[in-house]
Amino acid sequence: MKKAVLRGPGRLEVVEMDVPECPDGGVVVKVGACAVCGTDVENFLHGQRMSQLPPDLGHELTGVVSEVGNGNHHFTAGDRVALNQSVPCGECMDCENGYENLCDHTTRIGGGFAEYIPIPALAVQSGNLLKIPDDLSFRDGTHAEALAAVVNSHELIDVKLGDTVLVIGAGAVGCLHCQLAKAEGASRVILSDINAERLNMINELSGADLIIDSSTEDIEARVKAETSGQGVDRVIVACSSGVAQEQALRMVAKRGTVSMFGFTHKEWPWIKFDSNDCHYREFFVTGAFAYSRKQFKMALDLLARGVVKTEELNTHVFTLDQMVEALETMKQGAGLKVLVVN
Repeated sequence: MKKAVLRGPGRLEVVEMDVPECPDGGVVVKVGACAVCGTDVENFLHGQRMSQLPPDLGHELTGVVSEVGNGNHHFTAGDRVALNQSVPCGECMDCENGYENLCDHTTRIGGGFAEYIPIPALAVQSGNLLKIPDDLSFRDGTHAEALAAVVNSHELIDVKLGDTVLVIGAGAVGCLHCQLAKAEGASRVILSDINAERLNMINELSGADLIIDSSTEDIEARVKAETSGQGVDRVIVACSSGVAQEQALRMVAKRGTVSMFGFTHKEWPWIKFDSNDCHYREFFVTGAFAYSRKQFKMALDLLARGVVKTEELNTHVFTLDQMVEALETMKQGAGLKVLVVN
């Protein structure tokens, strides 16, 4: 079989190797599609952060069970599945309190940029490998992880019927935020970005009621004008920008909530925060990191029922032999979702 192997920062090879042996209690999955994540790009450029080389890149994957290990009673060959890569320890205080997304002892499974991947018994027994229906494509199923993180964010900020929601950042994840907010009953969804080309691309895909090109328009003035000076009920910063986070704090309504969904650059993660403004207007600010297994399952259900639509978000599709090109495309921010298929 073929597999993409990272030899060092910026050095990736697609090599031939044997199909992996099936773990006891686990399965082997024939990969149908695997999405390129931002962490894959970071590891490609700078080397794996959390393990020794060679690392296993690729974790947003779907496929078909090709082999079942001894003692596995959960799956049979031919089952269509999606992988939730994050297996919490289940024993720490965070896990016990129901915050498994914050577990510091999470086991992460990678290796999706290959024709086959072994899934250990730990992941199977923990419910991290889920069956998907025949009418959910492998390509659309790869959005489950991103959508699960979006679900987590929306549960934290509690989007309500009639809310006005602003999403800053018009990538694939920004579109997922918009679609979910509409499904939750938001009366108006506003989407903004500084990339006019991307805004034109997603005009129909996001489901937003209003799109603002903040490279040519004062987003704060426009949002205040659109809300009679009140600001928006929920602001989701779905991009890695401290400037956008600061703007969000100024555009949220009294008693509203800001979700810092995107992280900022580690070299300078600080932003200006007017604590008096927060004090007098009583708005709330929360982070949003990863997701739980329950939220991953919910995301798959939303995709399977067509509540959130992702087919047109899959703008770039590559083969394993084009792996470097796929990573470079993601790095350049071209398109929306970048997939590698077999």
